[in-house]
Amino acid sequence: MIAAPIPQDDVQRLAELHALEILDTPREERFDRIVRLLKLVLRVPIAYMSLIDSDRQWFKSVCGLKTVGTTRDISFCGHAILSDETMVVPDALEDDRFRDNPLVTGDPYIRFYAGRPLRGPGGHKVGTLCVADRSPRTPRGDELEVLAELAAIVERELGLVETVALQQKLIESRNRLSHEMAQASQYVLSLLPEPIDGLVAARRRFEPSSELGGDFFGYDWIDDDHFVVYLLDVSGHGVGAALLSISVGNALRGRSLPGADFLDPSSVLARLNESFPMDRHDEKYFTIWYGVYNSSRRTLTYAGGGHPAAVLLTRSAHDRVRPIDLGVGGPPVGAFAEAGFERATVPVEPSSKLYVFSDGAYEIPRRGGSMMTRRELVDFLTSPSTPTGPDEVWRFILGQSDVAGPIDDFSFIEIDFR
Repeated sequence: MIAAPIPQDDVQRLAELHALEILDTPREERFDRIVRLLKLVLRVPIAYMSLIDSDRQWFKSVCGLKTVGTTRDISFCGHAILSDETMVVPDALEDDRFRDNPLVTGDPYIRFYAGRPLRGPGGHKVGTLCVADRSPRTPRGDELEVLAELAAIVERELGLVETVALQQKLIESRNRLSHEMAQASQYVLSLLPEPIDGLVAARRRFEPSSELGGDFFGYDWIDDDHFVVYLLDVSGHGVGAALLSISVGNALRGRSLPGADFLDPSSVLARLNESFPMDRHDEKYFTIWYGVYNSSRRTLTYAGGGHPAAVLLTRSAHDRVRPIDLGVGGPPVGAFAEAGFERATVPVEPSSKLYVFSDGAYEIPRRGGSMMTRRELVDFLTSPSTPTGPDEVWRFILGQSDVAGPIDDFSFIEIDFR
């Protein structure tokens, strides 16, 4: 193992890091969401935001690791901050710097690593945004571009530390606005669709978090043969997130998006990406899942932009429930000017059920600091002894949670294809 050399500007670098007053602070959704998106879009088991202190690396946000940091001498990120570009290690066992590193030879058994340096407001590299895998891999150019773009968003958030501190001092003023926020939340609820029955049945459950959130969803018949369902989740909370979600939702509900073919999910996401760039919407982006059911052909065509995969449940010849993840690669909408969105199509057997949800349906805090996983939600949905639906899922979530209500909007749709 070769420990990373100390950069010449380390004294100044550490001074800038400590001036941020971010070390050893609680987790923040603004960073956690970016790390979750990075893990989801790049399809890796591990993603984290690391800050490099004098003798340690500390994780401000982490997915896929149980630890909150390591010593600096064994860190990959200590090497990554030495460069201005993304450091890529395709196979750690073939790299002299890491082949006998305890993070490689022992838990978490890292083989692949890619880390993008993070600069503080003063320009010094205070940490990294990273992904890792337990298997070797060579990232594609577009994957490295996603990492670089999300790292730039993290750097902008680091530059807002003083602003965030000021916002904390304005809590009293914010509390005086609680009545108006409640009214706004009721308005959002009034725009969501009611349950429907017929050839396709739809049920839903929406439970907003304590703050005005950014979830929005809808479903209806585009024509006699095509049924559409979509769910979007805007980054952050508050009035800005709600306004953006309503704007996007109205464009989808009214099918008023210029140039979009609403029967083609990839076309819809591409037009949304052009119409709602984050630099024109207070640096807010959103994730979305969009699907179109063709009732005569019994097919479902779908596309996703950084959103959790929907789940299609079908029954085999032996009456066993089989879950199919409906997820395709695609970046969050509005985050990148040039973005492509793939679509896919699956057959839909009679009596199949489709579940579309936000990450607030499973990222539930538990005692001890652990989080519920998407896999556990899918296991609950496929349990043969448990009746499942939006209300049953909500009760299940409440039983898992360590808090009184959701920390993020809970949005859950069930579509029954008859």
